[in-house]
Amino acid sequence: MKREDFKMEDKRIILTTDYANSSINIDFSDNLTDEGERGYILSASFLSYAISEGLSKDEIVEMISNGYDQFTSENN
Repeated sequence: MKREDFKMEDKRIILTTDYANSSINIDFSDNLTDEGERGYILSASFLSYAISEGLSKDEIVEMISNGYDQFTSENN
């Protein structure tokens, strides 16, 4: 398929915080159902923000490395 064959649609991700439960809630628009696309958009957003804040590549890698176990543990 060619790029022009795809219908371009605006998509939306809304993040809200829930401090009482120590969580971040994510709401995706109805047309954003592909997990790969969701992950790509969230990853790109994180990297773009981190870079705009002046973090170096090493600092970003360290941040991900240090937080990885916290987000993948059975307690979360």
